[in-house]
Amino acid sequence: MKRPSWLTTLVDRGAVAHSAANPKILAELITLGIVAIKTAGIRRSVISANPEQLRKWLDARYPDHGMVPDAAHVREGNIVRSGGSKAGDSAHGVFSFQFKWFGKEDDLWTQMTRTYGVAAVLTDRLADFTLPARWRLLTIENWEPFFRTDYSGAPVPVMAAYLGGNAPGSVLEALKTFSTPPESVLHFGDYDWEGLYIFQRLQKVLPQARLYIPDNIEALFRQFGKRNLIDKQKRKALFDEKNTNCIPVIQLIEQHNAGLEQEIVGLPEWTHISS
Repeated sequence: MKRPSWLTTLVDRGAVAHSAANPKILAELITLGIVAIKTAGIRRSVISANPEQLRKWLDARYPDHGMVPDAAHVREGNIVRSGGSKAGDSAHGVFSFQFKWFGKEDDLWTQMTRTYGVAAVLTDRLADFTLPARWRLLTIENWEPFFRTDYSGAPVPVMAAYLGGNAPGSVLEALKTFSTPPESVLHFGDYDWEGLYIFQRLQKVLPQARLYIPDNIEALFRQFGKRNLIDKQKRKALFDEKNTNCIPVIQLIEQHNAGLEQEIVGLPEWTHISS
C-alpha cells in the first residue's frame, strides 16, 4: 500500500498542516502518542512527538514489498498503490465483449448466435476478430433490448453489441481495434443524461457513431417519460450540450423534465442501421 504523502512530509520535516492529514489515521496516531497537535494563532499543525516510533509504525503499516504498481496486473497494482483492488481508475484491464452476429448462414459467429443466443470474445482479442469487408455495428445499452435483437436476413452483416449500463472505458477503447471497421455505427440507449453521456463516450472512440432517435419519441416522452430517471442524475463536466445527435433528446428532457427508458422504444429497423 502506498504511503500517504502527508505522512511522508511528517516524517521528513517533523510537521505537516493539520488540514492535510487524514482524520482517521491522525486519530490513531494521537491515541498512540506518536503525534501531537500544535496550535499557533489560527494555524494548526500535526507534529511528530516520537519520531522513532512514527517510523516503526509507518514501516509496519506501509511495508515496502518491492513491487512496482505499474508493472503489476490492474487489480494487483491497485492494491499495492492504494490498498484495495477497486481503488484505481479501473478494476479490470480486460472484459468480456458480448454480441450477436447476423451474417451469412455458414459464418461461425452467426451459427454461434443461433445456437447459444449470444457470442463473446475478450476485449484484448477484438483486434484478431476476422470480419467481412462490409458490416454494421449496433451498440445497445441495456440487456433486454439486446436480448431481443434479431437482424437475420439483413443484406449486410450486423453486429449487435451489449455495452451495459455503464460501459467500461476499456470496452469502448477496444472498439477502435477492429481490423475491419464497421461501415456505420448506431447507438441505442436510454434517453436521459446518463444514456446520452454513454453515447458521447462511444462517439469519442468511434466518431461516426449516430444516436438512434425513433420518429415517435415525442409521443413516447409525453406518455412514458419519468422524472425520477433524471432526479438523481447530473450532467457530467465533459457532457457536450451542443452535440448535434443529442440536441433533440436534450430538448425533450428539459421540456418534460423527465427521461425515457429505452425498453419502451422499439428496436431500430435495418433501415435505421444502414442509413
